[in-house]
Amino acid sequence: YRYYKAHYFDNFDLSDDRMLRTPIFHNYVKRYMDNLTVPLPDSINESCDYLISKTKPNKEMFKYMVWWLTLTYETSKYMGMDAVFVHLVEKYYMTNQAYWVDSTTLAKITDKAINDKRVLIGKQAPSLNMKDSTGKYVSLYDIKAKYTVVVFWDHGCGHCKKAIPILATAYDSILHKKGVEVYAVETEDQPEEWKKFINEHHLTWLNLYEPDEYYRAFAKRSYNVTSTPLIYVLDENKIIKAKKVDPDQISNLVDMFEKEKEAKAKEAAKK
Repeated sequence: YRYYKAHYFDNFDLSDDRMLRTPIFHNYVKRYMDNLTVPLPDSINESCDYLISKTKPNKEMFKYMVWWLTLTYETSKYMGMDAVFVHLVEKYYMTNQAYWVDSTTLAKITDKAINDKRVLIGKQAPSLNMKDSTGKYVSLYDIKAKYTVVVFWDHGCGHCKKAIPILATAYDSILHKKGVEVYAVETEDQPEEWKKFINEHHLTWLNLYEPDEYYRAFAKRSYNVTSTPLIYVLDENKIIKAKKVDPDQISNLVDMFEKEKEAKAKEAAKK
C-alpha cells in the first residue's frame, strides 16, 4: 500500500495543464484522495499539500488543485472535514498564494475559515451564559454531565419544528439515562412565543435565551450558527466531539464515544 501510494503519480505529470483536458485526470486524483488517503483531517491535509506541491510549477494546475480541494472539503458531507478547509485557507489563501481570488471573495473565505476554526471537532467549546425560561442565568460550563448537547434553534423555524420534538423524545426516553444533558439556545428575540413552544412540546431540558441582541449575536458567531437547528455534542470537559448532527444520531454517537473511552482505558491499563 505504501509503495503503491508513493509511486501513484509516477509518469503522471501534475504540472502539465494539458492533463486537465483529459478524461482520466479528475478521477485519478480523486481516487488518490478517496482510496489512498486515510480519511482523517491530518492525513488529508498531508495529501492535499503533496498534490498542490506537485502542481506548483504550473499556475493553472496550481489554481485548479487548490480550488478543487478547497471546494471539496468546504462542502464535504462528512463530519470534521471542515478542518481540511480551514487548513487550505490558512496555508494558501491567507498567505496570498491564491492569486485568482479578488479581495471580496478572499475576505469572505477567510472569515468563514476563522469562524469554522473556532468550533472544529476536538476544540474546547466556547463559553455560553444565558437566561433560562425563569430568568435565571445558566452557564454552559456549570453543567455536570458525561455529554452535553448544545442545540441552537428557532421556535419559528420549519426544520426546528420537526427536529426539536424528535430530540425531546430521544432526551426523555434515552439520552438523559445515558448521562446526556441538553443546553438548548433560542436564537430569536420572541420570548413569549419561545415559552409557548416549550410548554406545548414539554421541553424538560435547559431552555436558554439571551435578551441582549449583542450577546445573542456574539453567541451565534462563536458557534458559527448560519442555520438552525444546529447541534453540537460535547464531552464532560466540554470538548467538541461532534457537530451538525441529526437528533436521531446522538444516541449512537454517545455509544461510540463510550466504546472509544473503554478501549483507551484498556490500552492504558496494559501499559
